[in-house]
Amino acid sequence: DWLANRAGVPWVIGGHPNVVTVKHTTITTAVTDAAIVTVAGGLKIVVTSIMATLDNASTVFPTVLIGFGATNTPTTTGVIAAHGGVPAGGGFNRGDGNGILGIGADGEDLRVTTTGNATGNGLQIVVSYYTIES
Repeated sequence: DWLANRAGVPWVIGGHPNVVTVKHTTITTAVTDAAIVTVAGGLKIVVTSIMATLDNASTVFPTVLIGFGATNTPTTTGVIAAHGGVPAGGGFNRGDGNGILGIGADGEDLRVTTTGNATGNGLQIVVSYYTIES
């Protein structure tokens, strides 16, 4: 049953009913190919939003690269978020959860690679996603 107002404009709620929001482990040292979200074969990760913030007390501005990969964080195709040097007290975000930012291939994890030690309370990464069958 489609619901609409008197003018015939449909009422639709977008999104997926099984969205999961997760905060990755606080990053205080450089990490390489660390898995944020993992899946087994037969599943794909669908990312709807990403947010990364750096503690104001940090004296280092780490680079951040996030993307889909079976074992490695990609550097070109498959990258869904990147920053060349997150400033202390700053951050970046991509997406608001209403749309799809990227879909990994079958069995690919969502991974992060950073350079530079995020001091203070470190780098925080929050991701909203759901999984689908391949």
